[in-house]
Amino acid sequence: MTPQGWIISGGGAVVLLLAVWPAGGTRLSLGGPRLRRRWRVPAVPVTALVVGGAVFGVGFTVLHALAAAICGGVCAASLSVVADSRRWTATAEGVARLAGVLANQATVAVTVTDAVARAAPLVTGPVGEAAATLAAEAETVGIDIAARRFAARVRSATAQSLADLVSVSAEGGGKWAETARVLEAEASQAAVTARLFHSRVAAALPTVALVVFLSAGLVAGVGFAAADVADWLVGTQAATLMFGGALITAALTARVILPARAIVRSGSGAR
Repeated sequence: MTPQGWIISGGGAVVLLLAVWPAGGTRLSLGGPRLRRRWRVPAVPVTALVVGGAVFGVGFTVLHALAAAICGGVCAASLSVVADSRRWTATAEGVARLAGVLANQATVAVTVTDAVARAAPLVTGPVGEAAATLAAEAETVGIDIAARRFAARVRSATAQSLADLVSVSAEGGGKWAETARVLEAEASQAAVTARLFHSRVAAALPTVALVVFLSAGLVAGVGFAAADVADWLVGTQAATLMFGGALITAALTARVILPARAIVRSGSGAR
């Protein structure tokens, strides 16, 4: 295979990997809140560096490499928003389920710790695992510390509210049931917001990545098929045009990607 073919295949593999990456992370990333933050790979700069370095490494100019890096960064940024949106939706739905179960248990449980212990097994997924840990730690280190650790693991605004409710109501017995119902409504609304964003905004971003990738692939394919076009593409004039086109693409897509990324981070509590 020619260098151009390797570039196209490698770029397609990167885009495909980012598209199918599990929303909840891998086993390595699920070891705990500290380990997840420490080992999370920044997809956008890494992808841009790999793509640009690959183009420069096979003998193209710096402008060619910069153009390729910008296009790779745009694709990675689009798909990373989709992945973050999936995590946000999953977390919001999990917290909503936990808040609903906890509100039901608040009317029958003797203590807050008892309510948490009864509610935790009824929730699945990462939030369910965090709730189970909350119930276990409440018996060993106390409900206040366990609640703070739960908020650190789940990292969302509604999870923080739930942790505050559990912590403050630890001595209230059944008197906190009404507040738990209010939290249930808040968590349900947050889950609806996350689902709407994912279905109406994030779901359209893979199209941005696909258009950019196919455009770059079309240019490379034409150069591979026609020798005279290939000679022109490797020149300085073509490199300048590609670099300018990549900058325009980045500027146009940034008007969609950056606000979407900000909304996801705000909703999920990510830093």
